[in-house]
Amino acid sequence: MGMRLKSLVGGAAVLATAAALFTTTAGPAQATIQDCTTYDFLSIPYNQAGGQQRSVSLGSGRQAGLLVARIGSPLQNHAFAKITGATKPGDQVWMDWSTTGGNGHVQCGPFKVQNNGSPNTSAAKAINYGNTSWVFRACGRIVGGSTKCTAWWHPSN
Repeated sequence: MGMRLKSLVGGAAVLATAAALFTTTAGPAQATIQDCTTYDFLSIPYNQAGGQQRSVSLGSGRQAGLLVARIGSPLQNHAFAKITGATKPGDQVWMDWSTTGGNGHVQCGPFKVQNNGSPNTSAAKAINYGNTSWVFRACGRIVGGSTKCTAWWHPSN
């Protein structure tokens, strides 16, 4: 395969991957954890603490929350999703991020709970305070349950 064709095939694959990450529904998680790296999400501990901005009940004593913590190098505020409560293995959490106010978004995750009662987090994304079109929400699904998401959040709202 010639150099030009390899570039075209590689470029098409990158565009297809980016297009697959943008969705307009909160349905089942389609992205993979590795896709989070495409948009510079930061890997964080499964039990990362932070200030809760939004939350939603997933049922059966479990919640998904959107949190903000000062992390990274250099330190700056990042948003991330976290599942907590009476979690079970297989429960999922992810974070949706939009640069268009929620009209189309990137889904980072899902991240699965490994042990009974353990939290888990999504990867974290730096907050752009100057652009109110950048919004975040936390989503989750418990085993046997349906997907639930918080309302979209930006520090100005």
